[in-house]
Amino acid sequence: MKTNDIKILLEAFYNGETSAGEDRILTDYFKGEDVAEELKDEQTIFLAMYEAEPVDVPLSLESELNNLVDELAGEESKEASKVKLKPQDNRRIMWTWVASAVAGVAILISAGIFFNRPATVIPDEPVAARQQPDEAEMSEADKQAVKEAEEALILLSSKFNKGVNQLAVVSSNIEKTNEILNKAFNRKKDKES
Repeated sequence: MKTNDIKILLEAFYNGETSAGEDRILTDYFKGEDVAEELKDEQTIFLAMYEAEPVDVPLSLESELNNLVDELAGEESKEASKVKLKPQDNRRIMWTWVASAVAGVAILISAGIFFNRPATVIPDEPVAARQQPDEAEMSEADKQAVKEAEEALILLSSKFNKGVNQLAVVSSNIEKTNEILNKAFNRKKDKES
């Protein structure tokens, strides 16, 4: 068989796309004496796979692995329920909530001042004589602008709160991941000792 044909079969073999007959063709070729020099390394690898002694796999191995996975998952869920936040995490979460509340209040106050300011200011008129425009005196465009501003603030507030909640979840997941990695590292370290 030509070297190019063997290379094509080898590539299909490594991709898991060969049939049993094509596997036999490769085995026969590599067991033969006339292997191309450029395929000598492939011959060593291929024959090592086929000449290795078959490994006896116990029938109960799958169920034992499933039980082990279930046990580890149970331990992780127990540990996850016992996760306690560190004091610095509590402070970070508290300051995040405080900052979001302050930002929301500042936006509301700014919007209130902007939309409730007098339309025209007469400098000679005393402050007591100035009146705020009633809702009836507001133009339709002003009413629409106030409504859009309120909707925008509500949307901003909900998105901000959602982001803060996501931050708490991410922080919790990072802590869980660190605990699992530390346990695995400690187990490996203990086994090496």
